[in-house]
Parts: sequence; C-alpha cells; structure tokens
Amino acid sequence: MQRRTILLAGAGAAAASAVPGMALAQAKSNATAAAKPAEAYGPLRLLVPSAQGGGWDQTARAMAAALQASKLVEQVEFEYKPGKGGVPGLAYFVEKYAGQPNTLMVGGMVMLGAIALNRATVDMRRVTPIARLTADSLVVMVPKNSPLRSQGELNEKLKAAPASIRFGGGSAGGVDHMLMGMMGRALEVPPASLHYQAYAGGGELVAALSKGELDVGISGFSEAKQALDSGAVRALAISSRADSDGIRSLRSQGVATDMANWRGLFAPPGLDPAQIQKHMVLSSALNASPAWAAELKKNRWANAFTSGAPFAELVETEQTTARVVLHLLKLG
Repeated sequence: MQRRTILLAGAGAAAASAVPGMALAQAKSNATAAAKPAEAYGPLRLLVPSAQGGGWDQTARAMAAALQASKLVEQVEFEYKPGKGGVPGLAYFVEKYAGQPNTLMVGGMVMLGAIALNRATVDMRRVTPIARLTADSLVVMVPKNSPLRSQGELNEKLKAAPASIRFGGGSAGGVDHMLMGMMGRALEVPPASLHYQAYAGGGELVAALSKGELDVGISGFSEAKQALDSGAVRALAISSRADSDGIRSLRSQGVATDMANWRGLFAPPGLDPAQIQKHMVLSSALNASPAWAAELKKNRWANAFTSGAPFAELVETEQTTARVVLHLLKLG
C-alpha cells in the first residue's frame, strides 16, 4: 500500500458560481438536492484501488489538478490498494472508511467485471455511487514489429489458430478481458481457446508487448496514447461504434462489437444525507469547471457525467450486465 499527499492551493476559497440541482442518492433515493454554490472542501482522501499509473490513478490525478485549479479542495491524499480489478480495494474501503465523510473511492466498469469474476462477497451495494465522470474507448494494439498489420489479419488468425495468440490487458474480468471475449464471440471463436494475461497497469502491458511476451494488448485509449504516439505499439482497432482518433473501429473491420469503459466516484457506507450531498455538490462543481474540461480534453476522455439516482441505477444495471457477459463468454 502506498500513500502520497498533494497540497492543493486555495484553502478556504468558494466556487465562483452555483452548480445545477442534482439527485441526492444514498442507495436509490429520488430526493433532489437544492442547487447551491460548492463550498470550499476540507482535506479529501481518494482511495485508488489499483497500482499507480493505471486508468483510475490517471483519473484521480486529473481530479486533483482540476480541484486545485478551481480552488475547491485544500488538500488531497491518495491511497493505493491494488489487485484483482479493485476487489481488495473495495473491501478495504468499506471496512476502513465506513462513516468517514471526506474519503471517496475511484472505480468503474473494470471493478464490476472483477466483482463478477471473483464472486466477491463485498460488492457495489456496500458503497454509495456519487458520480460517473468519464468514458473511454478501448484500443486493440500490437508490438511495433508485429507481423499482424491490420485487424483483418488478426481476425483471420483468431479464426484459424486462436490458441496461438497471447492476449494481455488489465485486470482479469475487466473491460479489456471482456472485450477480448466479445471479439472472439463475434468471430465465432470458442471462448476456451482464448488466452489472456492480466497486468496491473498500462505501463506493464506496454512493456510486455515491447518484450515480445504478448501478441496483442487491449487497453483504454487514454492509457495507451503515449505508447501509441511514441511508436512503441501500433493500434489495430478501437472499440468505439465508429472510427475515432484516427483509428478504425472494430465494427468497420468485421468485428460486430463495441465497448466503453467508464470511471466514477463512490462514497463509503455509513454517511448521512448531508454528507452525501456534500460529495454530490463537489462532483458537480468539478464537472462544471473549465479546469476539468481541460483535463478531459488532454486525456481524450468523453464527459460522461451522471450523478445521484441515475448513476446508482446505472451501476446496478451494469453489474448485472458484467455477470451475464462473463457467464456467456465462460470467463467466470
């Protein structure tokens, strides 16, 4: 477990403008919190249930930068609890920070898949969804010297000799893993013939590709962008419904599937409605800030902001979806 603290300037400053009204949800309450200016926030702890350098860490760092620029938070402390797609981190968050009002956990679709795969006893019903912040497409990539020159060539190899392809990506059961299975299903490849190696972060995945330890990697586009720009790896396809960022979509290359990853914020159990409302107001103020818009643009993330009851319902629906997908693909 690693911790580091960043002191954020502007303690005591209030947000300059009011934020819109939002749903106040603990579980799935439909009560609406009144619109109000975001107040200056005291010290904030962000629990990142992964290793440094991954997508959740990127999200936490971008949040800290935007909160600093907007003078909404005076101090942010990061705590890392990596492993198994965030499942140990979730359990740790629920146990250690129950009732503590100034702690939030970063999480997302990857965690829902990992919960399903690991049949975790602690799931998202134990936390309060605060807001979904971002969405990110996935990229299918190969080492720069790979003999595979296109997604079409990968499709043909998958059909002819799927067991010969070494896939790698993020945590087992996460969106990268699911996308591999969905690609195989779209091409009528038996799930049991697909081989996948999980890595803790995008850096480890790129290193494995560069060393020739993997044939194909799957990662969030924002995580892979630096490696793609440097030429260390090449993109074959992107998981968006249409071509994006100069990369052809899977659908346009004969693979009838698409998928997006998302990331958001969750509060620990045991908070009262006023404490939940404070987190809602902060997340809405963050989303409305020019500094956050700049972070979204810099990281190539889509703004997927949803808060309150709609977000709680989304989490519940997608947890069910993750279980069904993993079962159909025989991944769990």
